[in-house]
Amino acid sequence: MLSKEVLDFKNIKDDYSRALQLVSYLFRDKTDKAGVPYIDHLIAVSNFLDSPNTKIAGLLHDVVEDIEGFTLEDLKKLGFSDHIVEIVRIVTKDKTKNQSYHDWITDIIEIGNVDALKVKYADIMDHLSLERLNKLELDKRNYFINKYKDEAIRLEKVLMKV
Repeated sequence: MLSKEVLDFKNIKDDYSRALQLVSYLFRDKTDKAGVPYIDHLIAVSNFLDSPNTKIAGLLHDVVEDIEGFTLEDLKKLGFSDHIVEIVRIVTKDKTKNQSYHDWITDIIEIGNVDALKVKYADIMDHLSLERLNKLELDKRNYFINKYKDEAIRLEKVLMKV
């Protein structure tokens, strides 16, 4: 159930502004592995993208996965389009599936939604950015590089073909 405060975001007419206000509220107390406000990651992913729908989905891409109790249906109730909600659905890892990161990226590629591929690529590229990596201890930095580099290359190759 969405709180009255969250439901009030529905009154913001501009989708990007609504998404930004929503994630600013939902992630207000969250930080990343380096202790940096998590909202910085969401904004960086959005800024990497170029179309209105992908920019909005870039802001929203972690809400269902990282905010307990928040659902795709909640995004619809807040007035986001079916297209944006579908992008978020595709890039949200199903925690009930016990699959490797590689297999999950394969699933995203096989779905073939170009906007979802772009959002996931932007997400990975921000995780691999030197600005973020340099704030981590060496072991965490190496973990993220090993987790993301091959998947970034795979997604880039797919996106070059579309």
